[in-house]
Amino acid sequence: MADLRVKYGDLELKNPVVAASATPTKDVLHMKKCIDAGLGGFVAKTPSWDKMEHLYPSPRFYVFYPDNVATGKLYSFYTNELLSEYSPEEYARQLGEVLPYAQEHDCRVIASIMGGDDEEWVKMAEIFDPVCEALELNLACPYGGDLAGNKGCQVGSSPELVKHIIGLVRQITPRHIIAKLPAEGGDLKPVFSALAALENVSVHTIHRYTGLEIDIETGKPILNAAFSGYGGPWEGPISRKWVATAAQMTKLDITGGGGIDGWRDAIAHMMVGARMIQMCGGPSLRGYGFFTKTIEGMDKWLNSHGYKNIEEIIGVALPHVRNIREVPRKDVFKPLARVDDQKCTGCGTCVDVCFYEAIAMDGEKASINQDLCDGCALCTQMCAPHAIELYDKDRLVPTSWAGARGRKGENVRKHS
Repeated sequence: MADLRVKYGDLELKNPVVAASATPTKDVLHMKKCIDAGLGGFVAKTPSWDKMEHLYPSPRFYVFYPDNVATGKLYSFYTNELLSEYSPEEYARQLGEVLPYAQEHDCRVIASIMGGDDEEWVKMAEIFDPVCEALELNLACPYGGDLAGNKGCQVGSSPELVKHIIGLVRQITPRHIIAKLPAEGGDLKPVFSALAALENVSVHTIHRYTGLEIDIETGKPILNAAFSGYGGPWEGPISRKWVATAAQMTKLDITGGGGIDGWRDAIAHMMVGARMIQMCGGPSLRGYGFFTKTIEGMDKWLNSHGYKNIEEIIGVALPHVRNIREVPRKDVFKPLARVDDQKCTGCGTCVDVCFYEAIAMDGEKASINQDLCDGCALCTQMCAPHAIELYDKDRLVPTSWAGARGRKGENVRKHS
């Protein structure tokens, strides 16, 4: 068995898989389900004194492409789910109730707080400091700016406001602080730099996006005519970009969140520098057992690849992540496409997608003019029978990777 233990700030986690601040941690019953699933920790939902946050709209969940959830393919999760249904005082009581059970099972308890002004941030820290082991500051909630003033995305993109809020919370508690940043905050690099200068602080990147879906038959938005939270496994490469950026820039401990749909995404996030990963959508749509399968899947993968512990993979991809100006251009490296006549079905798709007019039909088979071919690989991506490949002279150049998502046969994540 590989050792999944990881240190995150001053927290010792038995594994890096943590339930995100969302519906799966809504109350005592569901927090205990997270603990029983074997998680390294969980983040409680964010509470608010704004009573509008306690009254959820219904219906509030919509799944794009639900058939894809079971097969491990891409889907989107669209929700009007708001903050905690409970007052901060009641929710802190529940957190205090579950804390001994969590500690008994070696599961770290992280509170999530958010305030509309300085006084609220301080009061939240005072209420939740006694009932948690770390604090995550919700600087990213897509609903925050609309319901309770100057918070959420408006705060998380500002280095000055982020430092100010952390300073307020630090007056109350010496506990580890995780700054959760927005997906829609623009360039987060200045915030990373600001956080790197602080003590006992880490970063969680990123929150989900907001979106708007329209029913074109009625001409109205779905889910009560509101902008809604929008996430899913499609978000994984975007959140990995920010994890890698933070890891390249700083020595911060990093939580990867957004688009982590099982063990495969968790491994990828850790390879670009995450030390903790947070999940919500996958277990929300498949049940708490999905947390367990993610942990088991990571363990199985590590063992099958000869890793003794999870630490060995953290950041291994970073040396290979290039600046776009460092990527070889076609004046240095330009492979060319070739057709395998034995596989070609003559469908003509490659002809339709070639921007260089390099492909034509020669009878019932595709033919490539190598003088016109640009080596862009679009034809290889769209060829259903995989009859086209790129070659550098006689060397095959990969255009599909067995360990990446998104191709037939590669995207099926076997969780059991």
